[in-house]
Amino acid sequence: MCRTCGHINPNDSSRRCKACWLLLTRVSPISQDQAATLSPRKRRHWLLRRSWFVSISVAIACLVCAQTIYAFDIVPRVFPPPAAINHDTPNLAPHNWAQGGRTAEGSRYTPSDAPVPHSVKWTFKTARRMRASPSVVDERVYLNSNDGRMLALDSETGRLIWEYQTGSRTSSSPAILNDLVIFAVRTGLVTALDRNSGELVWETDLDSPVYASPTVGDGTVFLGSGASKLFALDAQTGQIRWDAPTRDWVVASAAYADDTVVVTSQGSIVDIFDTKNGRRRLKYDTGKVRFGGAPTIQDDQVYFSSDGGRVWGVDRYAQTYPLERFIFHVKINLYVWKLISGRPVQRGSIWSKRVGGHINLPLAVTDDAVFGATENGVVFSRESRTGKEIWSTDVQSIVGVAPSIAANTVLLGTKDGNILGIDSKTGEILWRFHVGSAITTSPITAGDTIYVGTEDGSLHAIIGNRR
Repeated sequence: MCRTCGHINPNDSSRRCKACWLLLTRVSPISQDQAATLSPRKRRHWLLRRSWFVSISVAIACLVCAQTIYAFDIVPRVFPPPAAINHDTPNLAPHNWAQGGRTAEGSRYTPSDAPVPHSVKWTFKTARRMRASPSVVDERVYLNSNDGRMLALDSETGRLIWEYQTGSRTSSSPAILNDLVIFAVRTGLVTALDRNSGELVWETDLDSPVYASPTVGDGTVFLGSGASKLFALDAQTGQIRWDAPTRDWVVASAAYADDTVVVTSQGSIVDIFDTKNGRRRLKYDTGKVRFGGAPTIQDDQVYFSSDGGRVWGVDRYAQTYPLERFIFHVKINLYVWKLISGRPVQRGSIWSKRVGGHINLPLAVTDDAVFGATENGVVFSRESRTGKEIWSTDVQSIVGVAPSIAANTVLLGTKDGNILGIDSKTGEILWRFHVGSAITTSPITAGDTIYVGTEDGSLHAIIGNRR
């Protein structure tokens, strides 16, 4: 009798069980009566063990298959219907700058021509250093000041229309959606006000620090936090639709386009999420670097920079598959030890270019070019499809704010208090305008006016002539 499965084998020279084919070791002949008693018991135990083994194997196989189907989207996934989505988007008329990156994609581009500045139209003074650009919509300027106030100003005169006490400092720009002003403060409180009256509409506490500006698109507010999460809130009610984990703190604004939202965290990871449910599509690892600014979406690519002096172009439709990151790191180690030839390429990679210096600022993007600036004052332009250098200009000053684009002019603010207008095609410096104090917010263009914030807490509205 086989001690493993209980099968009664004939007394011959065979060394393996006729049922389970395991070796027959230490087996002594037994009587027919003994075999009849012991065999059923052994058989039951063996079948029970085998059923457990088969069940666990099948369960593991099912989990692997389910994960594969989930990752590849082989079958559609059904989710409970979300709250009704308001598909209104911020007003993107050329004379408006409705949120931090102007568009939900974070392009920092307006088709309106930049005026050549000749004088300061008005100045509004706050109590602390300006850290965030205002938003300008329909002849009103909305400013989330760093002295604990949300302000609405007349764009022609700088007159205060209303103010709301936020009770906390902020580093973020407000977002304007229809009749709402949506903003966040460092304590994690997200607030929506009526933009005509300044009255409270809703507020939501994310219970974690917030440094990023909210991004509004398709009726949803996307906002990263110090809890290593990306939140999606209903823009009309403030209700949290979903939250998704990130590698580390999120201190830069998210970028949104269609069904995609992209966010960078301080842990060198770019995450691309599905906007409907917060499912992660791609986790892109840039190595041991930290990000300098918010990502930008243009068509099918995502652009971002790192403080390691690199600019990246990544496919926003790429997806991470099961065990892919593990396999990629194994390949990297094999490459380092010269066991394979050719450096492995991470899924989603389109191009990555070193530009030199530290880049702690968001990029600005047009249809065919990417613009950025290093801390040491080098402004550059790269082809959006290939990353090939178009031009590079040293402005001979420290740059502390992100560039913006107005038609064919790159606008840049420097630590020595100058606004620069640079030709976007050639890199030639067209003009300089001095405002007296270090510029601390990205220059934005709305109509015939350029708005910048400065170290001394002033918001300047600068008027000029069209080129």
